[in-house]
Amino acid sequence: MTRAAERLFTAQPSLSRQIQKLEDELGAPLFDRSKRGMRLTAVGETFLTFVERGFGQFEAGRQAVRDLLGPEHGHVRMAFLPAVGADLLPEALAAFRVRYPDVQFTLRQSTTLETLRWLMAGEVELCIATALPYGRAESGLASTPLLVEELYAALPPDHRCAQQDAIDLHELANDPFVLVGGGSGLRRVIEAACQQVGFLPHVAVEGDDLATVRGLVAAGLGVSLLPGLALHEWGRLRPIILPIRSAPTWTVEAVWHSERYLPAATRAFRDFLQEYITAHPPARLQPGRHSS
Repeated sequence: MTRAAERLFTAQPSLSRQIQKLEDELGAPLFDRSKRGMRLTAVGETFLTFVERGFGQFEAGRQAVRDLLGPEHGHVRMAFLPAVGADLLPEALAAFRVRYPDVQFTLRQSTTLETLRWLMAGEVELCIATALPYGRAESGLASTPLLVEELYAALPPDHRCAQQDAIDLHELANDPFVLVGGGSGLRRVIEAACQQVGFLPHVAVEGDDLATVRGLVAAGLGVSLLPGLALHEWGRLRPIILPIRSAPTWTVEAVWHSERYLPAATRAFRDFLQEYITAHPPARLQPGRHSS
């Protein structure tokens, strides 16, 4: 209680009286009091959830008022896919900061499923994701496409198809696959593409990110499908990269919650990101056989 009073710049007896008055109005204690200190009761925990919602709306109102002055001093809280963070996003962030040098960013990186959990929980206001696992209308989500890329076949150097100029997806039906974990939107895209041509990929190994998947393929642990964004950085081990005839695509999207206030700085960055990627698309692989 003493520390709380200090943080609120008030006297401890005054704070105690305010809490007691609130408990009298509610007709139930908010805290269990003992020599060890104070802990919320079940009533206190229930009441706290509503208080936090109220403060959340208050903070949203403060942000809305700040936004009337423009996005120049805002704060963007965003989550994104590792494949986007490794290549596409840093360039766009640097260009945006030239225009709005005082905007602050809080950035988090994970799979599509995890970033959407953060978005639904209000921990971020904007996600860069792919293959959303549920409908937008039901979840209150809105989105706009940022990038559409074809997927390429990634093969070990000694694969039987390594000398081909291109490959049909069904040719990999009996191969072991190396894919990212189950929370990945790209994995859902790959599994759906394989099912469309008549098979479900046998996943022999899972990697945490696309760079790991690429390295595991090069080491001979299986085959995979990779977007162009995952092919620009090479390690010592390099897989064979082949175009896929009638190639499946993945769509990278900017996603936000349509029923919540989106701060001006976040709206500005979302729109800027779409314009920047349209004007500066990632380098495309030329058709043909790609290896080390």
